This record gives sequence, C-alpha cells and structure tokens, in this order.
Amino acid sequence: MKRSNVGIQKEPTIMIIPMIDIVFFLLVFFMMSTLYMNTEQQIPLNLPKASSSTAKTIEPVTISLTTTHKMYINEREIVPTQLGQEIQQLVTQEPQQAFVVRASEDIAYKEVIDILDHLKTNGAKFVSVATERK
Repeated sequence: MKRSNVGIQKEPTIMIIPMIDIVFFLLVFFMMSTLYMNTEQQIPLNLPKASSSTAKTIEPVTISLTTTHKMYINEREIVPTQLGQEIQQLVTQEPQQAFVVRASEDIAYKEVIDILDHLKTNGAKFVSVATERK
C-alpha cells in the first residue's frame, strides 16, 4: 500500500529578504539616533570658513562679565561704556569674527542682553553664549 501525501504540508521556509530589510532599517535608525545625541550636547556656533588650508583660523573673542561687574575682552579689562567701540573695531578688522559671551550666573539677565545687543548693533554675526555642562 502506498501512502498518500494529502495531509502532509511543505516545511516552512525562512524568507531572508525581509530580514535583511529589517536589519538595514535598524542600522540606519541607530546611526541617526547617535548623530542627534552628539549634537544635542553642543552649543551651536557658526564659525567662519576658510577658503584654503593656509588661511589662519579666527579665534573667537571672549567677552566676560564677572559678579563684580568688571568686563573683559579676552583677558583685557575694559570699561562697559567702551564695549560698543571695541566690538566695532574688532568687526571692522575681521568681519567674520566670532564672539563668545561669558557671564557669571549671578549677573542680571538684563546685563547679558545688553552685551548681546551691543554685539548685534555693531555688526557681529557669529555670537555664542558659554555655559557649563550639568
């Protein structure tokens, strides 16, 4: 007697193409998520671009304001009323000059806004505010 194959089903096969698609999707997902994790922790600053590799890089000018209301440009103390003139002089020498504003956390918000206002009205294009990571 011969057995009939009526009740026997084919063995299931593993489809490899959908598995490859899922693996590539996961790879792209993790790559993109790690890129976003890196940029969240940085302070955005548009630095000037050099046209050749021999061009000197422009160091950002740091404007600091202490709790005793003393103002410094890079490490040179200035009178706060001279800030606009100093910024204008730096911007005329180098139009792509970047500025970093550093102020003690005890300083009033208005004083930092005044510094940012001076930077904007005197032509500074690249401005960033320095903070410390928590």
